[in-house]
Amino acid sequence: MKKSLLMIVSLIVVLSFLLAACGGGKSDGPVVGNAENGKKLYDAATLGTNSAAGCASCHNFDAAAGKDDKAPYTQGTATRAETRVPGMSAEEYIKESILNPNAYVVENYKEGDMYQTWNKELSEQQIADLVAYLLTEK
Repeated sequence: MKKSLLMIVSLIVVLSFLLAACGGGKSDGPVVGNAENGKKLYDAATLGTNSAAGCASCHNFDAAAGKDDKAPYTQGTATRAETRVPGMSAEEYIKESILNPNAYVVENYKEGDMYQTWNKELSEQQIADLVAYLLTEK
């Protein structure tokens, strides 16, 4: 009896490890972004399934890198995002700006200026990575 119980427990433990290794233990929780990967995506010349011009093609890092006539500067994004829309966190604002760029149009820019289909062209992980990177730009 003890031997049978030990074998069953051992089998459960082994199967649990195998299931976790195969991704079967994956939760349905939010995707966690990686800021380092996000910076690489942000700086890429092209991005998305349609190879659209990447973020940095319009967003200069700061005034030393050029004007902000096409898009807001990258530097300071997280700080500005904290108060851009009342009741919305910096993370929520940045994510919405990527997925639905016309939801809030920053003063001095026009609706439609930002590429409109990142929500269809980027994976959840890529979006989470971009958000994680932009949250580091204070």
